[in-house]
Amino acid sequence: MSRPLDPTDVAIIAALRRDPRASIAELARAVDIARGTAYSRLDRLEREGVITGYGPDVDEVRAGYSVLAFTTLEISQGSHDETIGRLRRIGEILEIHTVTGGGDLLCRVVARSNDHLHEILQQVVAIPSVTRTETQLSLSSTRRRTAADLLAGE
Repeated sequence: MSRPLDPTDVAIIAALRRDPRASIAELARAVDIARGTAYSRLDRLEREGVITGYGPDVDEVRAGYSVLAFTTLEISQGSHDETIGRLRRIGEILEIHTVTGGGDLLCRVVARSNDHLHEILQQVVAIPSVTRTETQLSLSSTRRRTAADLLAGE
């Protein structure tokens, strides 16, 4: 179980969100703590898996993936791990969530075009354990945040 983040941890994450390439000295200055404290806190946040990386963050549209879709999958009972293993091989599937409700898995998918999305979905339905899919296209994204944004108060 993870421990709650204290205000110094949150301040470090907020400072890194503003400037992920900041040196330890710059980070310490931004948070108003000693360099050694900044180093040990950052090391602990990384070791505990709170901080998982430093980017870069990539805009899918500007990278050529202008279609965003959410696909709900119903899968055969007992095929969860196998299905996820096969879905992970499809590069355009950015996220896979096990969910409650009308389906079993929810995937966030990006594509270069609607035709490309169709090709990706054909790969998905070719997985024998996938019994049904439902796809919704995102027309626009009005808010995109990460946990770092939440902690930074942005």
